This record gives sequence, C-alpha cells and structure tokens, in this order.
Amino acid sequence: MIKSLKLAALGLGLTCSAATLSAQKDRTMLSSYLMLDVPDKQAKKALRCVLLGTNKEGFLFYKDNIRSAKIYKQKIKSYPGIWVFEPRDVRDAKNLFEDRNYKEALDAFKVIQKKYNDFKYLNDSYFEIAQYYEMECYRKLNDFKSLSKKLEVYRPDRLTRPGVVAQTKLYRMYDAVHKKDWGRLKTMCYDNVKDPSLTLSQRAQIAFCLGQAYEGLKEYNDALNAYATAMTSDFNRSESIVRESALRSLGIFATDEEVIVAMDLWKSADEDKNSAGYRKLGEANSLSRLYETAGLGFGQALPANYKKFQEFTTDEMALKLKERAEKETEDDIDAAAEIGVDNKPEDEAKK
Repeated sequence: MIKSLKLAALGLGLTCSAATLSAQKDRTMLSSYLMLDVPDKQAKKALRCVLLGTNKEGFLFYKDNIRSAKIYKQKIKSYPGIWVFEPRDVRDAKNLFEDRNYKEALDAFKVIQKKYNDFKYLNDSYFEIAQYYEMECYRKLNDFKSLSKKLEVYRPDRLTRPGVVAQTKLYRMYDAVHKKDWGRLKTMCYDNVKDPSLTLSQRAQIAFCLGQAYEGLKEYNDALNAYATAMTSDFNRSESIVRESALRSLGIFATDEEVIVAMDLWKSADEDKNSAGYRKLGEANSLSRLYETAGLGFGQALPANYKKFQEFTTDEMALKLKERAEKETEDDIDAAAEIGVDNKPEDEAKK
C-alpha cells in the first residue's frame, strides 16, 4: 500500500508540548507511517498513525487515527524512519514552482511554513522543504535582496537530501551578488565549481554568478565566456539563468566601444571586417536572433535596445536566413501533405 501512494521520506526529529497539542482543536495533522525496528520477520514493520507535531527535545506526538482521543509521546530516535504522506497543499505549491509560477509558489510556501511549523524538528519536514523552496523562488525571480535577507536567519540543518544540501551551499553566492562583492564572489565560484557532485543546474548557477563577478570587475570578455557557459549548461530547467545571461551579454555588447564603432561604420568605406568590434557585433547579432528563435527569453520579449543588433546582419547571413526560412516552409508543406492537410488557399478550396 505504501508504494502505491506518493510519500515523502522524512528523517528523525519534531515541536510543541503535549498540553498544547491536546488543547488545539484545529491543529494540522499528517498521515504517516512510523517504521519499527523489530527483529522478528513476521512482526509488523510499520505503524500507521496520524502525526500531530514534534518538539525540540526530540519527541513526536501521534494518534492511532484521526478520531482517537489518546495521544502518544515517543522519542523520534526510537524509529529508524518516518514516512509522511505528501499533503495536497505541498504538492500544489510544488506544481506552481515547476510550472514557473514563482510568485504564486512563493506565497504558497510561506503559508506552508506557518502551517507545518509544529513539524520542523523532523529532518526534511515540510517546514524545512517550504523554506528551501522559498529561497529557490527568490533565486528564480532574481530577487537577491530578499534571498540575502532570508539567508541571515536561514539554517537548513535538517535537510538531508544531497542535491538539496548542495544547493543551499550556493546561496552565499547570491548574497555576494546582492552586496556587489565581486572579488569574494569570484573566489566563491572558483571554489564551488570544484565539487564533482554538482548538478547541471548548479553548474549553470556558478557560471552565471561568475559572469556577474567578471562583469563587476570590468573583465568583460571573461564575463561573456561565463555567461555563454551559463546559457548552455542546463537550458531546459534553468530558464531564468539562460534569459538573464543572454540579456547581460547583450548589455555588454551594447556598451562596448568597439561594437559601437563597428555599428557606426557598418557598410561604409571605413568598415573593418577584421576588427574585434565587427566580430563582436556579429556575436551580438546572432545572440539577439537566438533569443527570439531559440526561446532564450522563455516568454519575455527581447528589449528594443537589443533588438537593434538584428539590423546589422551580413549579406551572407541574410542569404542563409532566407534559405533556411524557405526550407522550413517547404518542410511544413511536405509534412502537411503526408497527413492529408489541404494547404490550398480557402477561396481556391471552395471551387
């Protein structure tokens, strides 16, 4: 039965007194399994119950079922494991996050922290998980000011999942971004990237922060290289990093004196196709187009001051773009024909 239901594994640890628990009529309860350490193979291996809360002394409180009046108090460490069914509100908040509705998810996870506060002494409790997702929402929203403020009191001591623990260690980078401490940020990025267990998302984050460090230190070529790494490390799941890296790169190109000169001399007698500015203008042109064609903006339009780079397209590239567009049109017509779609104009089809 346990395998057929979506469960969240929780470690050991819980809050609130028995007197307080018995006095609360509308307290939050969690349907759970307490794993039993029994040598007899025929004996019951888990106790189905309703968790009521925990306390900092290391006790948990539970009832046999929701209608029972008797409340039990046991040491958390007396159980080798505790399994808790994932509540609907937690699942819904996670879905908001996965659907990239970060502002709504942020509000939901703040509510969850208050609701499941009595369970915060469990490892990987929903209180702890909600705190973690609050930090993730700030990161995804590029709200590093709020992330930095939350970091002052954030102590993820009861998170145990390796990927989550590794992520919490990266939040100091965003604190340095907020404080514009570029030298410290650069050092932190160099140190963090040495971890061989990093996920693609975490490597993208480090590259993104390193790009900002280089940009803050006015080392623009290195910044562009770092942003390029950030854009390609985890394209599908790190949409905010991809978008911001692209926009920051275009911002660097837009203020580059050599690029500005190349734009001023475009297709004039003094144009120098071998200059660094001409090369970088070509990169800006390509990135500006990719932002729209490859969806680097993930729904956010390209700012007009960066769209101007598309005006500086070489004749050779313009020809390639035209041929590509014609080929895509032909492929669409062929594909439609294969499935029997009539591509004739509406007026002609009526004849």
